[in-house]
Amino acid sequence: MEGTGGAIESGKAYTLTRFMEITGIRRFALDTARKNGLVVRKAGRRCFVLGQDFLDYLKSPNAAQS
Repeated sequence: MEGTGGAIESGKAYTLTRFMEITGIRRFALDTARKNGLVVRKAGRRCFVLGQDFLDYLKSPNAAQS
């Protein structure tokens, strides 16, 4: 995936805003990915995607449905 700010690293956590900037994924596609198994974690009011969760999601058969 090409975005504007680098690559997703397995050992990092990304806010949803930063995650979408890096990957180039827009809100609708993110919502679809979440429905298809992408794990989004919540800490207080903020939501995060762990780099490893995204990399695992890309390897899953559900990613092809997004």
